[in-house]
Amino acid sequence: MKSKISGIVLATLAGAALFVAPSVEASASTQSVGCYGDYCSGQDPMAMNCAADAYTVASAGVYGTYGQQYVEIRWSPTCKTNWARANFPTGNIKAVQETGYTAGYGDSNGSVSWSRMIYSPVLRVKAVIWGAWGVTETAYV
Repeated sequence: MKSKISGIVLATLAGAALFVAPSVEASASTQSVGCYGDYCSGQDPMAMNCAADAYTVASAGVYGTYGQQYVEIRWSPTCKTNWARANFPTGNIKAVQETGYTAGYGDSNGSVSWSRMIYSPVLRVKAVIWGAWGVTETAYV
């Protein structure tokens, strides 16, 4: 979540001098993201630093894993993007916008896999993974 510091006022003890610092954005991720808007679509959320402020908005457990494996749909307020993330390595992962636009596999760090991003500040997106168990998907959010 972002917060703003609207001004910092420092005064000397004598009250003779007053210094007002300009507004400063408190969220470092807003200053270091590698894309903005629709230019984020198809990009890797880790490489673009959109994952820095992201959070999970929906998840679904993989059938037969007793909740040990799951897929999530993630949201970055800074980049205004969604992407799918699984808590296990898989290349069978994608984010799907309600229009049908799809962003497929992005990368894996060996224990977590994720799709590429979809810029979607208005339209809903779901996460989808598939394998021998069938298909697991989140609700559209």
